[in-house]
Amino acid sequence: MQTLRFNTRRIFLLISIAFSSTLLFLVCFPRDSSKDKYEEGWLPSLERSPKFRGANARHQQMKRPDEQLGFQPQPPPNVGKKLPLYSELNIKRVVDNELVDRLLQYTKSANLNGVVPQECRKNETLAQFWKRTKGQEVPVRDSWERFYASIGSCDLYHEESVIDDLLKDLNTLPIKHTAIMEGGTQVKLILTFENDKQAVFKPMRFGRDYESDPNHFYFSDFERHHAEIATFHLDKILGYRRAVPTVGRVVNLTSDIRDHSDRKLRKTFFVSPAKNHCFVSKCDYYCDTTHAICGSPDLKEGSVQVFLPDDANVPRKHNKSPYRRTYSKKTQQAIWQQDMKFCTWKVKTRKQYAHGRRLLDLVDLHIMDYLIGNQDRHHYESFSVFGPEPSYAIHLDNGRSFGRSDFDDEDILLPLRQCCVIRPSTFQTLLNFYRGQRSLTEVFHESLSKDPASPILAYKHYNAMERRLQRIMEVILECLDKKRDVSAVIMAEYHNPQVAEPAPGEEVQDEDDDKKDD
Repeated sequence: MQTLRFNTRRIFLLISIAFSSTLLFLVCFPRDSSKDKYEEGWLPSLERSPKFRGANARHQQMKRPDEQLGFQPQPPPNVGKKLPLYSELNIKRVVDNELVDRLLQYTKSANLNGVVPQECRKNETLAQFWKRTKGQEVPVRDSWERFYASIGSCDLYHEESVIDDLLKDLNTLPIKHTAIMEGGTQVKLILTFENDKQAVFKPMRFGRDYESDPNHFYFSDFERHHAEIATFHLDKILGYRRAVPTVGRVVNLTSDIRDHSDRKLRKTFFVSPAKNHCFVSKCDYYCDTTHAICGSPDLKEGSVQVFLPDDANVPRKHNKSPYRRTYSKKTQQAIWQQDMKFCTWKVKTRKQYAHGRRLLDLVDLHIMDYLIGNQDRHHYESFSVFGPEPSYAIHLDNGRSFGRSDFDDEDILLPLRQCCVIRPSTFQTLLNFYRGQRSLTEVFHESLSKDPASPILAYKHYNAMERRLQRIMEVILECLDKKRDVSAVIMAEYHNPQVAEPAPGEEVQDEDDDKKDD
């Protein structure tokens, strides 16, 4: 009995020593949170929605990698604000006359106006295509259906009156139902209007003057509602007409959104200590009370972008861009950012880029991305309804544009610099804006002023766009100097003689469609 008592005491003593040693180790050697692993630039699932942690003020002030814990105050919407004249903005226009003379010297003998019609030999609308191939009539009962019927095989729209009617309806039609748009990284809502048509609503996060933190990666930056609106207008004045119609709208978070929402969205609404109406929604990043969307007190500005036709009726293809970035903090540069011959050996030799419009589409897309400062172009969509001929790249997902006005990312221009090809219509449009009577940003400002939520952009971005246009013209001249042949740089279609053309009716598949994303 005495031996058992002695053994019990000894076991208890050993357990106490072990427990005390473990506790002492944890206190003296705390876990280093900076060593957390972040897979391919994405936040760990437990850290996607940082919650308010009460009295732990030190933790609230810390920023983990890729995580933005706070916003600037969310400003009230712009309602009836008077816009300044463009001449009052004192935008610095950059024009190098020697550069213009050299470009004109190269192109004076080329009949570019005669080549432009070859860029799109037959721009057939969806209504015309279905009637010709299926004998079906496309309904045109409202502005949505008129837009869908006018979608072409070379561009999203052609008649501006159709788009003007659509933008007006997106801005004014009463909202019948609201719901969370699932699967996004940030807050987006689906608006259903009284005509049962739908659009995507992206609420304002912060004001136009906000500049992205230079330490934040492009894949962790916030999306900006005004960037979608501004890109739509720029795409239009550049003559691409491949961006989805988008307009600004001020909504009432209670009567327009909450009162018409489903249960899942409605239960995320609350009233802030400042008596503003807010909601959290649900998304992969920044959907918590720290990052709530708040009104003033219930009015909120946002962008409204029309849904494209149902994919089941008008199929689209999701294409990987050969110039997609790594989306990794460890390996920050892709091969194309390191090898200036990447286009020659990797892009121009692919079947989908070796013949036709696709390579020129890619260059168009990156020229626009450079002007708007968009680093986040990993995929692009294209219609696959008009037969085997590759369709144009739809200019979707521009919400991370216009983040910084003080930085020009030269890597965005690498498709132009490496491939050295450009459409004659694109070249002429850029040259006319560069040297013409009216500058790019003057026409841009005029177009943006028509939006109900104007002013759309902080005017400091105008100087950045003029500076970037200058750089684009320099790169085009570098290509002409290198090739010494206008037709080898400015062309309606690209054809690589070393790659066999697809047979008539053959549909060209992306070579890496089944491979895992980088």
